[in-house]
Amino acid sequence: MLLGLSVVSSAIFGSSVSDIIAYVGVGIIVWSAISALVIEGGGVFVRNAGYLSNSTLGLGLYVGRTVFKIMITFGHHAIIYLLGLVFALVPLSWTSLLAIPGIILLFVNGFWVVMVLGFICARYRDVELIVRNLMQLAFFVTPVFWNYRQIASDRQFLVEYNVLFYFIEIIRNPLLGEVPPLAHYLTVLGVTVAGYGLAFVVYRRMRGQLAFCV
Repeated sequence: MLLGLSVVSSAIFGSSVSDIIAYVGVGIIVWSAISALVIEGGGVFVRNAGYLSNSTLGLGLYVGRTVFKIMITFGHHAIIYLLGLVFALVPLSWTSLLAIPGIILLFVNGFWVVMVLGFICARYRDVELIVRNLMQLAFFVTPVFWNYRQIASDRQFLVEYNVLFYFIEIIRNPLLGEVPPLAHYLTVLGVTVAGYGLAFVVYRRMRGQLAFCV
């Protein structure tokens, strides 16, 4: 898949495969985690319906377990990046350490995403299918396998108003030897605050109905 997307991207945008394969590879690693958080988050409470009905464990346990499982999978996918280092396809410098706060921010946000989608998809079962289809669309409009710097200026809004782009870039940029702009971090922090505010409201309103939904 990585090689295929790299070939397609190089053909469309005129870059060489060797130049873009690292960009696409890291993008796919991060996107896989984002996609898993969104898609698996929608079914977190439905999958654990039996435990919810017969135990008093906190809901945060089920959410945290899902996020932790995806984090482990992310670590396995990171082997692709290590292979890139071995074959000198990606640089290794002190800038690469900036990917660590980016990864932390990704999974910190993953907690509220799983919580909110878990409640909504348990209450409205059709939403889970809608979310899956939207994530397929989001894959193509998010700079995962195409370079946002090469699109026309009148289409830059596809990037500027896409919050998923910022989560990818605060991890991908450092791993490719670039320092992410401060605006990227501020955007992600703003999403984090707004997301946990939304999660608080959803939890307060839907917590008592969850047992009847699953």
